Amino acid sequence: MARPRKAAPNLPSHIDHSHLPVGIYWDSTGRGRWYIRVPHEEGLGSRTKTVAGPTARMSDLHAIMEARQGEAQRGTVAFVIDRHAESLAFAQLKPSTQEGYRDYARAIKAYPLKNGTTLGEAAVDRLTPGFIRRLIDVIAQGRPGIKRDDPAVPGYPTKANHWLRYLRRVFGWAREHDHVTTNPATGIKQVKEKGDHRMPTVDVFRMVQMYAKECSARGPRAKGAVPPYIWAAMELAYQARLRGIEVLTLTDAHVDGEVLRTNRRKGSRNNLVRKGAETEEAISMLQARRAAIWERKGGVIPIRAEGRYLFVSEDGERLTEDGWQTAWGRMMRNAVKDGVLRQDERFGLHSLKHRGVTDTKGDKKIASGHKTDAMMHVYDHSLPIVESALPAYSAGANAPSDS
Repeated sequence: MARPRKAAPNLPSHIDHSHLPVGIYWDSTGRGRWYIRVPHEEGLGSRTKTVAGPTARMSDLHAIMEARQGEAQRGTVAFVIDRHAESLAFAQLKPSTQEGYRDYARAIKAYPLKNGTTLGEAAVDRLTPGFIRRLIDVIAQGRPGIKRDDPAVPGYPTKANHWLRYLRRVFGWAREHDHVTTNPATGIKQVKEKGDHRMPTVDVFRMVQMYAKECSARGPRAKGAVPPYIWAAMELAYQARLRGIEVLTLTDAHVDGEVLRTNRRKGSRNNLVRKGAETEEAISMLQARRAAIWERKGGVIPIRAEGRYLFVSEDGERLTEDGWQTAWGRMMRNAVKDGVLRQDERFGLHSLKHRGVTDTKGDKKIASGHKTDAMMHVYDHSLPIVESALPAYSAGANAPSDS
């Protein structure tokens, strides 16, 4: 049990020290101020910061500390990320890029460190290139769980490179605007991404999807249950040949009668995908689930179709990439444990774009939205059927010459 807090000498008479919020102190040297401790800008321990004068009421002190709980300290990773998100440089980015950066920002600020804090709380000027190198390698290779019973976190090389490029941009912007003095992400090389995606066979894909669908029917709190949006995302990634982030950012604006308007990124061309029965079922389920959550939670429903995302979490907000990875990873681990697929058959949502392009009949380049044959061939794993080198010849016939 913690010892009771001692009353500071010369404490203002209208303050009951037993009800003071944690983290705020009275300066007993006679300077007549309330202060807090904040990290020193140069990494030299901490320094004091005045937050109120002697006339502050108890309610004022509590309000100050409550406000600070959501305030990132100047110079920290969270601080520069928040300032960058408010900048002209961010406003000039494409909406799809802004959306991706917001996902990176949430995940990076909450990323747990070994010392019990988060990456968002770390001071940028105290980070070294070596720290960034190790961080990117861990994201790419995976790591064991933080606690003993936590599952291992798989590696994502592509995600690691996305984080590196984002941090390099944000730290560089912060340095140009005097928020920090260094950019520890400069000069850090990207990790090598896998050239061959682990594309599932059609049978494995459909068995895992059926497993996800059955698990979603168990109820949200049942053992082994998974969110129903998992099987729906698998269907849309396959049928529309979409990347994972392109699936998760679909809105009502992309649902247009008998077709689904794609929202491709990385310079790919958008197209209209004719909805079959499977696609229609997935979209209808997502919209019905979203409506039920919004009705239960209340609040304002976005008027614009662009603001009504098909994929939402249980709180009614847009499903983040981090939230998706958590649900997907749990489902895959359970599927392996239940014998639905082998460990070496595990795959990601992006692999279903490969499966969809490979299975496409007709012009795969147009269907996948790729502008070049080279990029289309990255996703098309089908093998062409060709004729043998020479026609068969019967005994006694002239054999082919070497000339």
